[in-house]
Amino acid sequence: MNVELQNKVTNILEEMKMVYKNDTRPWVIGYSGGKDSTTVVQLVFMMLQSLAPNERHKDIYVISSDTLIENPIVLGFLKQNSKLINDGAKVQGLPLYTYMVQPDYNNTYWTNIIGKGLPTPTSIRFRWCTERLKIKPSNKFIEDKVKENGEVVVLLGVRKSESIARGIRIKNREIEGYLLTPHVTLENTYVYNPIVELTTDDVWDILLSNNGNTPWGTNNNDLFRLYMGADSGECPFTVTNDKETPSCGNSRFGCWICTVVNKDKSLTGFIENGEDWLQPLLDFRSWILTIRNKHEYRLTYRRDGNHYYKKVYLDKIPLLKNYTLNDDYIFIDNNGEYYIDLKISKTMLREDSSLTSENNDKIYLELLPINDNFQIDSQKIYSDDKGNFINVLGYGPFNFKARKLILEKLLKIQKLINEEYEIELITKEELEAIDKIWDNEEDLTCRTLVELYTEVIGEKLPWDDYKKPILDNDALNEIKTLCNKHKIDQDLINKLLIETNKYKHFTNKTTLNKSISKILNQRHLHKAIIEEI
Repeated sequence: MNVELQNKVTNILEEMKMVYKNDTRPWVIGYSGGKDSTTVVQLVFMMLQSLAPNERHKDIYVISSDTLIENPIVLGFLKQNSKLINDGAKVQGLPLYTYMVQPDYNNTYWTNIIGKGLPTPTSIRFRWCTERLKIKPSNKFIEDKVKENGEVVVLLGVRKSESIARGIRIKNREIEGYLLTPHVTLENTYVYNPIVELTTDDVWDILLSNNGNTPWGTNNNDLFRLYMGADSGECPFTVTNDKETPSCGNSRFGCWICTVVNKDKSLTGFIENGEDWLQPLLDFRSWILTIRNKHEYRLTYRRDGNHYYKKVYLDKIPLLKNYTLNDDYIFIDNNGEYYIDLKISKTMLREDSSLTSENNDKIYLELLPINDNFQIDSQKIYSDDKGNFINVLGYGPFNFKARKLILEKLLKIQKLINEEYEIELITKEELEAIDKIWDNEEDLTCRTLVELYTEVIGEKLPWDDYKKPILDNDALNEIKTLCNKHKIDQDLINKLLIETNKYKHFTNKTTLNKSISKILNQRHLHKAIIEEI
């Protein structure tokens, strides 16, 4: 560590002492196991060591988030280090304690996707996962400490140099002359960013100084090797003055199933560095992306029964005269469903059979406002400053078929990996939460999940023997036959039967009547009428 950095560290430690000794508000440190949060924990640990026992007057909580879909290697590293930090503090008599927070089992990634059918998030702007899996559990911990102590101070490992955008956000939240700034959303919570001015090279220099030894008895060279593994072995950390060489730090460990990023560099990096057992996870991630926008796996209405529309401009649709769809672009899929391809025609395929379309390039005809002659209803054509457009039905959640398929594949991967490694990709608590959702929304047999689990894993779930179907197989088959014969939506009938069964022992039928009325008044059931209004 050079003199300049040593001075920076000394100043940070002195500043930390001042902030720590200034009041009785406990500290909460967000610890991800990465380089920045590790640096914060290490500096705080050193600060506590430098204080006299009577000056260590308030507790410090180091919280880590297990989203239940963390990269298995990184999660193992995080759990191990959290324990060692806690043990080290206990041995040295420091008031520092580590905790691992998790999302509520009713609101995990798999409970939302397999249970409720929420589509896998693909946009940073519209992702629902970070809030539910990371922010909410951490905030609950902080809010509990606020209730106990009145106020808390949260320490984060954010740095201005990490990215231009983040630097701007940090600068915008700063209050000149103040080390602590009010938390944006949490009441009576203040934020302290002790390493905000450090560069990436500074961070690695601090972590790897003293041969990488930490004040709690581990070695940060393990963390450095973890970054190398996640970056495909190419971690251009420099110990020279060569300013052209960037620093290691662009690696994001994150969740193994993350579909927001185009390519999971972390999983790929570990696999390329010899962790071949992670390959099934990478394959599953790629597969679930391919089915996300497939028509056969999505409902055409939201979970609340409402439908919504997306604009499609007419200049994007292959049309003939009078707004008739060009038959050369109309195809039929393996399930007998017709769709129009926005980019590839039959003629083009005859000339080049290697041409392929993305799911986003296909619009299924049942989503379009067309008549029996494949002609767009002229009354459903609108215009804005970009041109003429039609409203096309948007997709809702994954249907029951997709949810069962996702669970089956996930369990098969878990069984495969468990032949060598004890990794839990989906917990029994999540399976129980999913089972309850299926029973309440989809599954008249009340046996689909437990039987699927037994079929794949080869053993029963603890609650298997208590699962009894609402109706026997003969009755279920008869319902299916009648629905097909009279062209009635079987999902609707299933929901009505489930609700009736749920309240069958209630003497007051008001609740049942309200529930039935709610189902029958779902907007998607009356789409044609609503569109005419």
